Amino acid sequence: MKKAKGIVTLVVILLLLCGAYFYVSKHPKTVEKDSSSTSESVASVEVWKLDSTKISKIIVTGTNSGNTFVKKAKVWSIENYDHKLNQTAITSVTDPLTNLTGTLVENDAKDMKKYGLDKPIINVAISGTGLDKTLLIGDKSADGANYYASEKGIKSVYLIPVSTVDSLSLKQSAYRDNTLTAIDAASLTYMKIAQAGSSPIVITKNTGLSAEEIQYNVNTWMLTGAYNVPLGVDSEKITTVTAAIANLVVSDIAEDNPKDLSKYGLDKPSMELILKDSKNTLHLFIGKNKDESSVYFKTAEANTVYIMDKTVIDTFKLKPFDVISKFVYIVNIDYVDKIVVDANGKKDIVLLSRTSVKATKAGDPDVVTTNSKLNGKSIEISKFKTQYQEIIGLTVDAENDKELKDKPEISITYSINKGSKKQEVVDFVPYNDDFYAVFRDGKSDFVITKDKVNKMITSLRNLK
Repeated sequence: MKKAKGIVTLVVILLLLCGAYFYVSKHPKTVEKDSSSTSESVASVEVWKLDSTKISKIIVTGTNSGNTFVKKAKVWSIENYDHKLNQTAITSVTDPLTNLTGTLVENDAKDMKKYGLDKPIINVAISGTGLDKTLLIGDKSADGANYYASEKGIKSVYLIPVSTVDSLSLKQSAYRDNTLTAIDAASLTYMKIAQAGSSPIVITKNTGLSAEEIQYNVNTWMLTGAYNVPLGVDSEKITTVTAAIANLVVSDIAEDNPKDLSKYGLDKPSMELILKDSKNTLHLFIGKNKDESSVYFKTAEANTVYIMDKTVIDTFKLKPFDVISKFVYIVNIDYVDKIVVDANGKKDIVLLSRTSVKATKAGDPDVVTTNSKLNGKSIEISKFKTQYQEIIGLTVDAENDKELKDKPEISITYSINKGSKKQEVVDFVPYNDDFYAVFRDGKSDFVITKDKVNKMITSLRNLK
């Protein structure tokens, strides 16, 4: 009895194994759903290898999208899409099709329906000199990593990567070359920022500097347009701005040839930005925010509305007072022959003279010695240089919002030995109990605390 039961059990097990084998052979996709490693366990094989130099057209048709890629003189274009294209983006699609590989699923498939290849979701027709190939794309594999594919007219079925297939179905804008005009921050020469409701800011690089001025970063950049006189720009502030130039990139396209710019805030832009380097110019108009993290913009040349990271544009939203060098007036001591400080009915006069001894060796610079006098008495030059730093170290504290006449309580007059302007006068006119309005050339843009000025004068008069 026990022996008979054992035989029956073995027969049942054998029948189950036979049924399982039959089911697996007829339902390959079901097996794959149970094991995500099916496609990985089989080596990749060549589906076809085409001569890329002979390919002239690739036509992609599908249920959701389609494109016709045309190649002329090694350059790809898209039919009925008149925009500059990113050739790298297109070759990332065409190259895998030229040398197509996949995992062989079935060599001589009898039933293409079970792979979704009786009604392919995508057809890829490749043509050219002596070429006529069509790739059919069916269902996605159970593990989601591949699609079933076959060559038209051939019964072999392969698995090809999702990345290869998905790149065929991208919208046309995905192949666009959205690169903005490249600006080299290192050779930047000009920047204009015009914000709605504010005077334009123009920052230019001062190319006429001496080697010493460049070394000490004196007025490397000048700001014009915001104040009565051109002013030096704080080097640290300009560095922050120039560092953001590389981040002026397109994140997406909002619309080509828009009929209504107002919906993007570009009928009345919130900002106009012009950047120039030694070779190129980038001219942008900034619109309204798309959302909390992005903003609409367009270039002056093209009628396309783009999207950009908002934080990049925020870097260029400069207030003139935030970027200027705050020094009342700064000049190299070697360019000054005389300083007159007129305050409280008394004039303090500083005279600077120089003697030069020729170098003993060819190529060496002459030895220059500077001598200083205060009110007729000699002052050790090292001591005066410390005092000079206090004089030119005066910095403004805020913008002047009053109309005042240039009737100074204190004046500082510099006699200059270099350049066309031989004299610079800085006047300090009472603004209120705590501030002086600072005047240059009869005009005032800023105020400075009285304490700073009075402290400098006291220090000068105590100099021995």
